[in-house]
Amino acid sequence: MSAPSPPPDNSLQVEAMKEQNAQQAQAAQDAKDAQHKQELADLRQGARTAATGTVGDYFNQQGVDPTAYEGSIASQLNNIMSGISPTDENPGAAFTGAGAQIFNQLQTAGQTKANQSLNQYFTPNFEMNRVTNQLAQPYEQGVEADQYAKADSIIKNMLDRGVLTSAGYNSAKADLDNQVAGVNAKLNEIGTGLVAGEQQKLRDISNTARQTAGNLQLGAAFDPTSFTGQADTSFNDFLTNLGNNIRAQVPGSLFNTAGLAAIGGAGQGAGNTAYNPQAAQGLTTDTTDQTDTSKPDTSNPNSIF
Repeated sequence: MSAPSPPPDNSLQVEAMKEQNAQQAQAAQDAKDAQHKQELADLRQGARTAATGTVGDYFNQQGVDPTAYEGSIASQLNNIMSGISPTDENPGAAFTGAGAQIFNQLQTAGQTKANQSLNQYFTPNFEMNRVTNQLAQPYEQGVEADQYAKADSIIKNMLDRGVLTSAGYNSAKADLDNQVAGVNAKLNEIGTGLVAGEQQKLRDISNTARQTAGNLQLGAAFDPTSFTGQADTSFNDFLTNLGNNIRAQVPGSLFNTAGLAAIGGAGQGAGNTAYNPQAAQGLTTDTTDQTDTSKPDTSNPNSIF
């Protein structure tokens, strides 16, 4: 009796079948994964499309036409979409609040642009640089010169009438010169006050412009010239009326002339022309026919009073 033959070796076929089954399973999984990937991609695109409508609705609720910002809205939505993972099962969540977010971003950008349009004109401390105390100085000097000339004419008149000698005139004039510093201080106070007032007006215009730009609503127009024009008008009016306004605030004569005659008379010394209060006021009295020669002359020819 012969020995039984060994079973056939089917190991290669078995391995081949396993390999085939594994490949089929992988192919099935790959197909399933590809399908899911496409589903996720479709979800992302659907979420992106839906977001366009949602953002448009938000803009309309704010009274702003979304088509006017169509490019900016699309750009912002694409930025959001680019940050969504391809495996994100809920891509729509990334677009939550996108309407308000994009609206506020565009509004802030508009406000920034409006403020930048003011920067060239309303530079830091522009009102201090434009309205300086030097602007008032010529007018202050003019008032001082006018008032000095009037005060000086009083003692010159006394000199011309013989009430004062040259020495007396010089004494009175020296007192007048000593008053110049105080007069200039008062005029400077007036000028400085007017300058400060105009600076505040320009500062207020600038602040209003900045506040308007900072609160600018999306879709609203902003014209910087409406504010720069106000500032120019205010400054031009200030400059035109500055001289008159300084003179209007001068409280009468700034030089004290009441004692100049006495000061001049005292400066003449004894033996000079007698002081005549009427002549000091520009008055003369002819007493030739009124003198009583029968009475002794008791006047002191050397007295200045």
